[in-house]
Order: sequence, then C-alpha cells, then structure tokens
Amino acid sequence: MTSETILTILPTIWEYVLMALGGVLLLLIVVGIHEFGHFICAKYVGARVDVFSIGFGRHIWKKQWGETDYRICWIPLGGYVKIYGQDPEEVDDDPHPMPDRSLSNKSLPGRIMVFSGGPAFNFFLAIVAFGFLAFIGMPKIPSIATRVVAHSPAWTAGLRSGDKILSVADSDVTKMEEVLEKISKNANKELNLKVMRGKKLLSFVVPIAEESSYSPHGEQINIGALDGLEPYGRIPVVASTTEESTWGFEPGDTILKIGGVTVETWEDIETYIERTIPELPDQFSFKIKRNKKEVELATPDLSWLKKRVASGWGANQLMEMVGLHSSELFIKTTMPDSPAAKAGLQPNDRIISVNSQKVFSFAGLRKQIRKAGESRIDQAKDGEKVNFDGAVKLLIERKGKTERLTISLLERVGKDPIGNAIKSYSIGIQSQGMHKEPSPENAIIERTLNPFLALGKGAAKTWEQTAMTLVGIKKLISREVSSKAIGGPIMIMQVAGQSFLQSWRSFVHLLAVISIALGVFNLLPVPVLDGGHIVFAMIEAVRGKPLSPQSVQAVMKVGLSLLLFLMVLATYNDIMRSFNIQF
Repeated sequence: MTSETILTILPTIWEYVLMALGGVLLLLIVVGIHEFGHFICAKYVGARVDVFSIGFGRHIWKKQWGETDYRICWIPLGGYVKIYGQDPEEVDDDPHPMPDRSLSNKSLPGRIMVFSGGPAFNFFLAIVAFGFLAFIGMPKIPSIATRVVAHSPAWTAGLRSGDKILSVADSDVTKMEEVLEKISKNANKELNLKVMRGKKLLSFVVPIAEESSYSPHGEQINIGALDGLEPYGRIPVVASTTEESTWGFEPGDTILKIGGVTVETWEDIETYIERTIPELPDQFSFKIKRNKKEVELATPDLSWLKKRVASGWGANQLMEMVGLHSSELFIKTTMPDSPAAKAGLQPNDRIISVNSQKVFSFAGLRKQIRKAGESRIDQAKDGEKVNFDGAVKLLIERKGKTERLTISLLERVGKDPIGNAIKSYSIGIQSQGMHKEPSPENAIIERTLNPFLALGKGAAKTWEQTAMTLVGIKKLISREVSSKAIGGPIMIMQVAGQSFLQSWRSFVHLLAVISIALGVFNLLPVPVLDGGHIVFAMIEAVRGKPLSPQSVQAVMKVGLSLLLFLMVLATYNDIMRSFNIQF
C-alpha cells in the first residue's frame, strides 16, 4: 500500500473511529445512568449491592469499594446491578445470610422504588439534557427563502431567493422549521405568504403540492411541499464546458464578491444581478479565488448586453446568455457500468434538459428521471436491477456545443427507512455542485437563561418524546408499523456515531431520546424487565403474599424468551440495514 493511499484512507478511518467512540460513549452514559438509578435507590432502602457493572463479559477494570464490586467490562452494550436478595432463594442458600440487607425483605414501596429507579434516572437524564439544550440554545435556520429554483412553482408564484418570509397563512414565522411545518400540514391547498424583499413588503399565494414522507415512527405519510423552496443555497463555484466564459471566468473559480458586495451562495450572485437588471452597469466587478489566490476580475463593456436584455428578464436568463453557470448541473463523474457511462456522458458535461423538459436544479433533474421511470411498467423484483432502454433523452452542453443523447434508465429496488422495498430510478451520475450550509452567525438561537424555566422546557420535551415512544410501541403491537422499524445496538451505535460527528448539540439531543426509549422499554410489564418486577410486587400487594417460586420462574422464562426474540429481531434488522440486504 502506497503512502498516498494511506493518506487518502486515514481521514475515513479516523471518521469511523470517532463514530465508534460516539456510539460507545452514548451507550455508556445512558446505561450507566440507568444502572446508577437502581444502585442509588437500593442503597437508599438499605439493600446490599454486590456488583455495579458497566458493560458485559470479562472486566477491563474492577475495584472493591466497601461491599460493592465496581466493574467496567469489554462489551459496552449494557450493564447490570446485582442486588443481594433480589431472588429470595439467594438468602436461603447463603451460608452467612443477611436478611435485613436483602431486597426481597424490604417494604413493597421500597422494592418498587428500586425497580423503577433505573427508568426514573433515564427520564431525569433526558430532562437535564433537553433543559441544557434549552439553556444554551439550538441554532435554527431563519425563515429566509435561501434558494427559490427558477421556474419552479414557488418561483412562478413570485418568490425569489433571499426573500424573508414573515408569515404563512397569517401566522407569523421567524424560523424555517415553522415555515415547513405550516406547509407540511396544508397539502393540496394554496397558502398566503408575506415576505420582505429588501425594503418592500410583498404578498403571494403559493400552491402546496403533496409528497410522500415518513413519520417519526417509520410510517409512510403524505405531507405538503412547496416545490422550489429550498433552505440551502449553492456554493458560489463557477463551472463551464469551455476553458473560459464570456466574462473571463474559468472552471473552478469561487466568487467572493460582486460589485464590492460579499457573496456566500450562488443565490447571492443571482439576487445581486436580478436587482441590477433594470439599470445594468457598464460592467460588473468580481473578486474571485482562483488556484488559492484572490483575483480581481472585471467584465467587458456591457453595452451590447443592455440592448439584448428583454423586458421581464431575470438573472437566470442573463447568466445563461453569458455562460455564467453554477456547478450544480455539471457532471462530476459517472458510475462504472451505469447507463450514463455506457451512453458516453463525460465529466464536465452540462445537463440542459431531460425528455425536452428544461431543468434548473439537480432536484429537478432527479424529478424528471423519476417521472420517466414511473411512466414505465415496473419490472424489477426484490434485489434486482432492470434497464429501460432509451427511456431518457438528454440535451447536454459539451465543450461549448449542445448534443443530444439517448440513455437507458436503471430501475432498482431499494429500501425505505424501515426496510420496506421501494423502486428508485437513476442514470448513474454525480453532480459537481455542493450545497452551502447556512452561516452560524445568521442562525437564530433562542435561549432560556432561567435554569428553572429551562428544566421546565426539558420536562415538557421529555413528556412529548415519551408520548411519541409509547405511540410507536402501540403501532408496532397493532402492526400499523412494520417490525422492520425495530433497531438494536448496531443501529444505535451508527446513529450515535453520526450525531457525534455532526455536532455536540445533536449528540446531546440523541442522548436524551435514547435515554427516554430505554426508560420506556424497561417499564414495559414484561417479566425480566423492570416493569415486570414492578408488576410482581403489585400482585404481591393485592394477594397479600408473593407468587410461588415455580410461578415466577415459569413467567420469567416467557419474559426472557420474548426479550431474546426482540434482541435477535433487532440485531437481524441492524445487520440487514448495515449490509443493505433486501428482505
């Protein structure tokens, strides 16, 4: 293996190491808090705790403090607390019995406290985590139409990139999530939007379409969507099929300023040009980054262009005329043995139209390809791929000249978030374009600086998430949601690792969600789980005496079998997802 290869794969290896660390850290915290809840409650009622272990299997480290053996073990997928006398037979068989320290001899409220201590501490962890996030604030994208795709329904209705959305359906909004929430609840309707464009207050009526999505429980649902409204812009990198454009740009130039105004996205450039079209200057000035150097660039005299700009023209038409393109619809690479590669598509080709429909965004390109696929009769079976010959006709630009290509369409069976088979269509290309994350300084951060109010918000969020978890369990039992939605330790590790890489706020949020899920799961009235032990204690309170050891043992076997089945199913689902196996 060459040194260049090693340097190439090192970042990927480091990323996987960080993901693994994030997953292990999350499980250790959530499980550790759960077991500590049992531990501290057992100590409080006077029961003896023999072992406190984080993880299973052989120990990495252990130390005897007082009467408790503390351990950290190799398998970080759980933990346990061994409480003396939880099984009454343990006291009977003990050569040196301590009945006053036995859990089975403690009062009914005391035993229920011990059994419910683990889940209670999980909920407490969630309250603190959500409260902490409320205190320090979560960054939110402001309600700005960062990108409005040209000739999309949003664009046709009058919206433009950079518009500040003030209200949706007469409800004031400040964050993009509020805008999207309103839109999602109004499929197949028209909504009134009030926006601020510069210093002008404008009002538009926008059509809301319907599209498929997934609920937090994995159900396929239909929601409203405003086609063409996107919260992310494009990086301001110039692409061209020729060595140099009309205005002197070269492929790969990054635009930093136009007319002395700093730009962060391609939409900033479009907005600037759009606003100058009524009175075009004699020339545009740019500051660009080319080969790691900042360069000043001025366009040739624009007198000829002023004469050709038609009434009603926008930035899109003007930039098309002079060959100033973003990298979005330029091909970065074609996948090996894909229809695109076989048809002769090449890197740096620019896609203009699909089946005679002009495309203005990569999302629009995918939409036209999906439309072409859905017009065919499905032929692919689970795990298969099928080529539809000649299904897609592309108009492309290559080296400054347009060409027409006929390409096959690949139909394949993929999986939705819960593992159900779905059809997808592709031609096998990757775009040069990248979207631009909103600048952190423009984010809206709402903080609750009163710690008591923050904890109150944390409690409300914990209650809301708990209710959602219970609804999800109900839907699993009633089979409204597929059992394929059940995830196990592998999925938790993957999601935790991804959130760890994304941001520490995302990690803390997921920590709270997983802690709630663990607390709710353990409270289920299933023998072996904490909820099962609580049920046994309540039955004892009603009967006036405990169940017979034979009855408890029989019920515990059923509970253990159910738990093992769930663990096997969850692990099976995790493996299928991880290796993208159809089932």
